[in-house]
Amino acid sequence: MNLKAGIGILGAVFAVALSAMASANGIPEADGNRYWVLPRLYNSEISVSEAYLEMEHSKDYKHAKGPKPVLIDVRSLREYASGHPDDAYNVPYPNVNGFYNDAPQTPLKLYKEVYRIVGGRMDTPIMTLCRTGHRSVLAGNILADPESDPGTAGLGLLPFTNVRNIWAGFVGQPRYAFTGSDITLIVEDGKLTGGPYPLDLNNDEVVQTEDTADVYTETRDANPDKDGWRNFAGLPWTTHIQRPLAYERDPSLYSDLNLTPVQ
Repeated sequence: MNLKAGIGILGAVFAVALSAMASANGIPEADGNRYWVLPRLYNSEISVSEAYLEMEHSKDYKHAKGPKPVLIDVRSLREYASGHPDDAYNVPYPNVNGFYNDAPQTPLKLYKEVYRIVGGRMDTPIMTLCRTGHRSVLAGNILADPESDPGTAGLGLLPFTNVRNIWAGFVGQPRYAFTGSDITLIVEDGKLTGGPYPLDLNNDEVVQTEDTADVYTETRDANPDKDGWRNFAGLPWTTHIQRPLAYERDPSLYSDLNLTPVQ
């Protein structure tokens, strides 16, 4: 189920402009990464629109220089099955099926699977993606600095040298009304009141606060006022599971999830 790319790209460009705004906690998001309390050991942040354009550009072999970029979706099997970017590999981290006590994915397995995907090319441009940009930071750190995690430290693993985090994520989070790092004052009934106020990103005069399910009832991903890949950015995505991109290259793992389609 692909969203219209033309409209989506226009939305994505606007989303990039919004990325310089401050987060809900008042800490400026000058470089993206809204999870500013986490260490960042990879190269840099990248927006959803930049990641999409880089993947599209890589399909033109006439302009290819070096290894093609790969997009590593580290969300669970359930999340990936409910929608993911075209050509994104699924290497779930840290949990395979989406529950904290279910099938944990080890840092070493994450590293080995990505190593296989890129054929040992440590300079491959790697972009990590999750729901909102948190798990992708953790995965990106492991890939860029294996010595930083107890699960991969001391094994002599080489770092991947070109890892970036897609900071907004696939679903995204709300954006808020700020001016720099100061809360914007809003006039209500003739009085100045404080914020932060969630923004009506899709300009339909409704600020949607609840996510909805439009693929499987168990996974709520749709919210046009969240800034992620599939929502406000409106970039193409699919529910099709390709064998080369599937976790352990086994599409049957996804069909065995017993998800309930939305009617």
